Parts: sequence; C-alpha cells; structure tokens
Amino acid sequence: MHVARAALLCSFAIAAPAAAQHAPPPGPRPLHERLAESDVVAVATIGPIQEGRIEVHDATVLHGDASPSFEIKRSPSTPPPFVTGVPAVLLLRGARSPYVLVDEPREVVLPSDAAAARRWTEALRALFAAQGDPGKLLHTYLVWLDGDDEALRDAAGAALSTSEAPYLPLGRDDALERARAALDPHRAPSARRVSAGLASTNPDGAAALVAGIPGSAPDAQVVAIALRGTPTVPAPQREAALLRTLADGDSTVRRAALMGATSVWTDAIKARVQALAEGDADHDVQSDARALLGRAMKQ
Repeated sequence: MHVARAALLCSFAIAAPAAAQHAPPPGPRPLHERLAESDVVAVATIGPIQEGRIEVHDATVLHGDASPSFEIKRSPSTPPPFVTGVPAVLLLRGARSPYVLVDEPREVVLPSDAAAARRWTEALRALFAAQGDPGKLLHTYLVWLDGDDEALRDAAGAALSTSEAPYLPLGRDDALERARAALDPHRAPSARRVSAGLASTNPDGAAALVAGIPGSAPDAQVVAIALRGTPTVPAPQREAALLRTLADGDSTVRRAALMGATSVWTDAIKARVQALAEGDADHDVQSDARALLGRAMKQ
C-alpha cells in the first residue's frame, strides 16, 4: 500500500490507547460512490409508510427520471429509519417506481428540517458537478468539512477518510491547509481529526502537522494521528514533537503521545517515559507508561 494511504488508514483507527480500543462499526460508503450506483437521486418528503412500500412526495429530482411523487420498496427485515412527514435524501435504484434504496439503513441521510434539506439539495448538485474530477471532488468535500452543517461534515469525513479515494494523496498546498485546520481550535473536533489524516498523506503536510503539535488547544486524536501517521517526517522532528506532547498538561494528550513513542525510541524519550511511569499525576498515564516500558524492554 502507498505510504500516504497507509498513514491515512492508520490514522482513523486511533482514538484511545491500544488496551482500550474496540473495532469501530463500519462507516458509510463514500457518498460519491453511492451516487454512482443510483439511477435516481432526490430530496423529498416521506409520506405514508406501509409494510412493503413507502410513499414519497414533493421530490426535487437531482438525477434520473422520476416524478415528484413515487414509491420505494420497504424491506421489513431491514427497514430504513424513515418517519412520515420528514425530509430525506433518497439514492435509488430502478427504472420506475417502486424504486429500491441504494443506501443501507445506517447510510440514509435525514436532513433535520426544510432548511437543511435545501442545503443538502445544493450540496448534492455541487457533488454531481464534481463527479469524474478528483480535484473538484476533493474541494467539494472540503467545503462541507469546513462548514457548519454537521450532517454534511460527517458525510465529508466519511468520504475523505477512505484510503482508496481518487483525490489522495493530497498535493502540497492542500495538505498544508489541512495541517493548519487540524491545529485550529475553532474547528469542529471531527473536522480537525479528518484534516490531520489528510495532511499526513503528503510529506510537507505531515511535517507541518508534527511541527505544530500539541498546539495551543490540543486534541489528543490529532496528536496521535500526527505521531503515528507520519513516517515520512525525519526522526529528530518527531522526537521533538514527542517530547513536547509527553510534557503537555492534558493527560489525554500525554496518553496519545505514549501511543506514538515507540516510533522514535531514543534515550530522551525513554527518560521522559520513565518519569511518567514513576510520577505522573494521572493514574492512566502512569499505567500506559509502565506498559510501554515493559514492551520496549522485550524488544
């Protein structure tokens, strides 16, 4: 696997020290891939729901040939999370009504209200316009990631976190901007973490991310991504970043730093870890540091 893609894939598995990790549930497939599988895409209002059918009304059809009102097949064993009267983004397969949903129940998008439905309508139009152009696709998703709509931000994060995306690895300018976003405390935590993974796909972005941690308002997951997802950064720079983060006042940041300490195991790092194992004020940091020393002694 390409180093940059391997780093991105690794980065999103980091959320807590290894002893506390559990396999995360599978996330939604990238939205542009689901759009490519769809014969009809619409934003509409859910009507009456019957055992095997769902009525849909007031549809704004963005792709395909469908009327403003149609039906969707409903699987009783895996029903979608629809409620009569609420808006929904509908990705559908089939030549005519009743259509079949492309999305699995966990992937269905339900805008919170009419204003959110309008935002999704415009966002999907932009995504359709970007199909087939990796650069436009990337920047469309980045607009969503940096925006205020949480559902659009989550959809962008899912698409930008896949290791096989056509827009990866990022170019230098985009990677440097993502490094800045990852370190920006005014951004949503999810956007910071996705940005850190994206920055790591480019050597210059990875170096900028490592140079900036822990930052003025550190995020432990951003720190973990920077330290474990950046093998292209020279060891002296990673060592300096590790020493800074191991000394940070936030215990979650110190624990995140311990996760990446073995990537640059120098005498200075070892001494700092020993100090944490012997006298850190946080019990979990002490425990993680002792475990790390035990593993290092066996190598």
